[in-house]
Amino acid sequence: MALFDSEALTRIEAAIKEVEQNTAGEIVVVSVPRSDAYHEVRLAYGIAFALGGAAVLHMFVPWLAIGWLLWLEAAMVLIAWLAFNIPPVLRLLVPANRAEFAVVQRAQLEFLHRRVYDTRDHTGVLILLSELEHQVTILGDAGIYEKLKVEAFQVYVDRVVTAVREGRAADGVIAVITDLGARLHEMLPPRSDDRNELPDAVQQVER
Repeated sequence: MALFDSEALTRIEAAIKEVEQNTAGEIVVVSVPRSDAYHEVRLAYGIAFALGGAAVLHMFVPWLAIGWLLWLEAAMVLIAWLAFNIPPVLRLLVPANRAEFAVVQRAQLEFLHRRVYDTRDHTGVLILLSELEHQVTILGDAGIYEKLKVEAFQVYVDRVVTAVREGRAADGVIAVITDLGARLHEMLPPRSDDRNELPDAVQQVER
């Protein structure tokens, strides 16, 4: 299920357009269902599940041939690997530091893919929301970091994360966009020949 419905998408896009009329900053919002497939995590738990299941099976059916036991183990690994791909289950299995690393890495890839770095004054800002991990990452280009410190973004991240957990993802994103726009208006006012360099619509990724 996507974080934003059509109404929320319209509201966020309108907020970005309004903010960018008053600043040289360019804001891009990207929403992804997950930042990684976590194949190795699912495989590790799948193997552990299969070994445990095989041990229990051997306890109750000791006469079962080893060949059949190995085939059953392989089947259990596959079934568990697929079952652990269900988002609520996978969210519980992925270690916090692994999830955080994946979200940051995905944000960096989206920063490049969406060409957030490719603005005239290097004033692009990416807001990435990763649904599975319930995490948010905000990245700015060099022109942004000259005016705002990295620590300032953490405050915005915390606001959006709280809003997502409360079921108010759109409200949280819009509040951050508005506040960020007010700060950028003072630090990076628009030029007389300012133009819209990056898309205002939320970029929703299916996978």
